[in-house]
Amino acid sequence: MAMSKTTGATKGKGSAAPTKTALKAAPKVAKAAVKSAPKAALKAAPPAGKKSAPKVASLEAKKAAPQTAPVEVKKAAPKKAAAPKLSPTQSTLLEKIAGLSETGYLAESKPDQKTVDALLKHRLVKKGKKDEKTKNFFVLISQTGRKYLDTKAAAAKG
Repeated sequence: MAMSKTTGATKGKGSAAPTKTALKAAPKVAKAAVKSAPKAALKAAPPAGKKSAPKVASLEAKKAAPQTAPVEVKKAAPKKAAAPKLSPTQSTLLEKIAGLSETGYLAESKPDQKTVDALLKHRLVKKGKKDEKTKNFFVLISQTGRKYLDTKAAAAKG
């Protein structure tokens, strides 16, 4: 039997393999058959007033089947978010902000303001009122910042 190579496979010359166009047309024919199938089923269905016996029997069989007890699924506890990793500059500034009174901390220089912005991104500090001269915000320590400092202090002791 003579064999010839075609796009990655070998076939016999006498084989009746479908062509590419035939493969593309095949799904369209199948879709048309599927679309027409529900119409045919509706025509063959009995009128709504009459009940067929096999359906009733199968429903009764399902009801009579023994009920299995629902299995309790334990939900996993929500994972806590990891503490942010701060640079030494950010850590010292956070401690400085924590030590201030209710007025808060105002960054005097641009590098300090960038550090404050990083702490704001981690939500370790919160914005207070705006300063009229520098147009920067006063910042206060947040609950998350307090927790961060507490865990840092506990780790240093232990």
